[in-house]
Amino acid sequence: MLRRRWRWIAGALALLAVVLVFRARLVDEPVRRRVEAGVNAALDGYSARVGRLRLSPLGLGVTLFDVVVTQDAHPDPPVASLPELHASVQWRALLRGKLVADFELSEPKLHVDLRHAQKEIADKKSVADRGWQEAAFEIYPLKINELTVSDGSVSYIEPGPRDPVRLTHVFFTAENIRNIRSREGEYPSEVHLSAWLQDTARLQADGHADFLAIPSTTVKADFQMRDLDMRNVASVARHAGAEIRSGKVSAWGAVEYAPKVTVLALTDVRVDGADVTYVKSAPEQASLSDAATVGVAKVTQQPAAEVHAERIVIDKSTLGYRDQTTNPPYRVYVADTHAELNHFANVKAGNGKPGKAAVRGTFMESGPTRLDATFEPREDRTDFSVMLAIDDTNASRLNDLWRAYGGFDVERGTFAVYSELGVTGGQVDGYVKTIFKDLDVLGPDEQKSLRE
Repeated sequence: MLRRRWRWIAGALALLAVVLVFRARLVDEPVRRRVEAGVNAALDGYSARVGRLRLSPLGLGVTLFDVVVTQDAHPDPPVASLPELHASVQWRALLRGKLVADFELSEPKLHVDLRHAQKEIADKKSVADRGWQEAAFEIYPLKINELTVSDGSVSYIEPGPRDPVRLTHVFFTAENIRNIRSREGEYPSEVHLSAWLQDTARLQADGHADFLAIPSTTVKADFQMRDLDMRNVASVARHAGAEIRSGKVSAWGAVEYAPKVTVLALTDVRVDGADVTYVKSAPEQASLSDAATVGVAKVTQQPAAEVHAERIVIDKSTLGYRDQTTNPPYRVYVADTHAELNHFANVKAGNGKPGKAAVRGTFMESGPTRLDATFEPREDRTDFSVMLAIDDTNASRLNDLWRAYGGFDVERGTFAVYSELGVTGGQVDGYVKTIFKDLDVLGPDEQKSLRE
């Protein structure tokens, strides 16, 4: 009799479960329409389409399939494609008396188009104020406490033949988002990220965040990136005037982003086999000397972000400058470059160590080049000293430069440049000495010879 009673109970529970699931299927489509309408009402400047929805009444969950989010101004390509989004009660938090939700995204694809970014920059309203949190609440009526992303991807796309910048195999978790309110400076939520950047570099970050911070989320994390092929970010570098042909870069460090402080602390950066040229393509664009002046000003003034670098090494690289605004255009460069930068900071360093730089290379693949520098940021200025020596350079290798500024060619001869420059307390002291030897110069109508 007892066995028969338990069989009846088990059968009744199974029948109830079937009825609940069957009834849920009957209301899936009406709920899908309501959720889609609620999400679109919450979003500003964006629209969402939900392909299918499935309720899970026994687990108090809901799953959305084939969700596509587009920017109203530029709907193609879509901003996001979410094959599967699952939301449910976080049972662990419920045991502690917290009623919050878990969100799980499987294989999401995010697309950032250049036109999307330009639209956001032109608009006064920030991306965070577009109603994304309200849209999530329309999907599931509990606040998110844990977010998991499995095998996602992020692409930055520009019009034309340039390859997109991609993050692939993105795995991300953010825990404890809602159930602890913190004081300023505390980061209660653990965050973990692993991904491949451009399918060549392994990117990993581990740290903490405060998603409830006002006015915006704060993050503090350690990160490492290994063996990024620099050609894969060439399209982004062009916006800063840099042309990248080759090179690999690895970096280790930490980042902190908060309303009152933004810090990038690099412990080690290594660049190998790089070929990078700064290109001036418009008259109003900064020249090489202008860029140096701006760089000193940025170090001297209070920067928007603090940057510290314990050690940066550049090896077997070519660093150049090309001016396309002259007639003819010209390019100067240092090949076979080995450079080391230690204890760099764009603010007054707390360790009391002055920054040091040492560069060795070959100017125009001809003249042995040496540069040694020290720099020390102060409260209101930066004191620094530079010693530069360029020896016995074949002058004919600079004929484009001579034509652009002097209207002449050099058939043979050498030149050398020696300079020492120091800036202390706003006072500049130094010299520049240029030596030409055995020059044969061709002007428009005649040839002249200059001897040392």
